[in-house]
Amino acid sequence: MRIRLLIALFSLLILPHATAWSQESPVPTTYDMPSLLSASDSVAPSTQEPLPSFEKQALKIQQQTLWQPNSTKAILWAFLPGGGQIYNRKYWKLPIVWGAFMACYYSITWNNRQYQEYHAAYRDLSGPDPEHNTSWLVFAPTGAQASDYQQYQSSLRSTLKRGNDFYRRYRDLSIVATVLVYGLSILDAYVDAELYTFDISPDLSLRVVPEVGLPKLGLPSYQMGVNCSLTF
Repeated sequence: MRIRLLIALFSLLILPHATAWSQESPVPTTYDMPSLLSASDSVAPSTQEPLPSFEKQALKIQQQTLWQPNSTKAILWAFLPGGGQIYNRKYWKLPIVWGAFMACYYSITWNNRQYQEYHAAYRDLSGPDPEHNTSWLVFAPTGAQASDYQQYQSSLRSTLKRGNDFYRRYRDLSIVATVLVYGLSILDAYVDAELYTFDISPDLSLRVVPEVGLPKLGLPSYQMGVNCSLTF
């Protein structure tokens, strides 16, 4: 009997609180989208600059024109020694061109100086007054006097004649060599400008192999030959 009374009393105390708790409104689980959007708009912008896209880079590369020399301008530049090589941007050829011109210039000046000395001595010795025009004494034996010119006139004259002809010949050849070097430098500049975009890749190759052919009708033996194939 007491137990029943205790259970009834416990029920009267707990039941009102349980009913009130069940009637409370649940916590909302939905989000207000406008408030979230306004919150996202308030985020500070990034200070890093955006990287250029691949499309912009490709367009920039396409807009860049490749430099290609003009053969006419190369010839005009080549009138100045080494100018054609500078215009074609082949700077490694400049020491070759300028070195060839310097060698030719030295050869011309040295041979011409020797020729002038031999020519003046030969002219004075063969002239009417070799005793007073004594440039030939430079080539005479040591201790020779101008008054003794008749003693050396025969042998020395032939020596001076050979020296005169020798140095004049090599002076003229040096001038011809200078003209050839000048022409080659112009030709090199022109050809280099024309073949600036010529393909020299390893695909340009010639392959030569021996080949043995089978005997044909009416021929008793095999045929020997060479097979040439050009790859380009």
